[in-house]
Amino acid sequence: MAKTVLVTGATGTVGRDVAKLLSKKGAPVRAGVRDQAKARKQFGPEIALATFDFEDDSSFAGALDGVAKVFLLPPLLPNQVQLTSTFVDAAKRAGVRRIVKLSAIGVDDEIRFTVGKWHAANEQHIRESGLAFTFLRPNSFMQNFITYFPPRNGAIYLPWGTGTASFVDTRNIASVAAEVLTSDGHEEKIYTLTGPAALGIAEVAQILSEVASREFKSVDVSEDAARDGMLQAGLPKWQVEALMELHAINKQNRWSAVTADIEKVTDTGPTDFARFARDHAEKFRAS
Repeated sequence: MAKTVLVTGATGTVGRDVAKLLSKKGAPVRAGVRDQAKARKQFGPEIALATFDFEDDSSFAGALDGVAKVFLLPPLLPNQVQLTSTFVDAAKRAGVRRIVKLSAIGVDDEIRFTVGKWHAANEQHIRESGLAFTFLRPNSFMQNFITYFPPRNGAIYLPWGTGTASFVDTRNIASVAAEVLTSDGHEEKIYTLTGPAALGIAEVAQILSEVASREFKSVDVSEDAARDGMLQAGLPKWQVEALMELHAINKQNRWSAVTADIEKVTDTGPTDFARFARDHAEKFRAS
């Protein structure tokens, strides 16, 4: 068990793929989950499960027992910094040697944003812990067009104007994480993960239209309308305000740069948006 990798956030989009890729590579992997009975449906019998909850530090010891490396996907909660720091300290006490943390693009940019501040504080605490680390800083996920802002009634509604972003496929993020966790030479490295091109929402809508064989359009909504829509959908105010900061940054084209870090780590180029759309065409046809 000395080489076990603990994957936090293991039932989420990124964490689930990280756990499965590690298993395919033959690495002893343990998925940290809140509910083992529900999580077992997502994983085969070869992946061990451990009860784990960032908000319950009594769950840390069992999840970390015999763990050498951790894939750390911090919880999106307003007390993220405190929860993550407490976990990192527990990981060090448990004998963990290395943390691969999922962070976010732009955390050290001159423009400071709430979620970026949290990730920056997480990163600093890990540096100060003395543990070996690798930080993965992905751009906005392509999968967000399925989960967070999917087309509705034939349109994508976002307050982005003509802003663009180099959206990244979460499957590429998982591939990088799995490679970093199972190979040497990535200590104290920071990888900024992007797709191969910057796209605006109108271009995204056009690609989805071609793939789904139905018309989608992009609608540039006002900030007030976007904020009200999220609040009416039941998102807590702190999360709405954090998302509005991200939308404003994307409207300004702040995160449109493209990097080669995915190919550098995995020897395979990043997935383009058309391929992503084709792979999920049924979801968009049903939108």
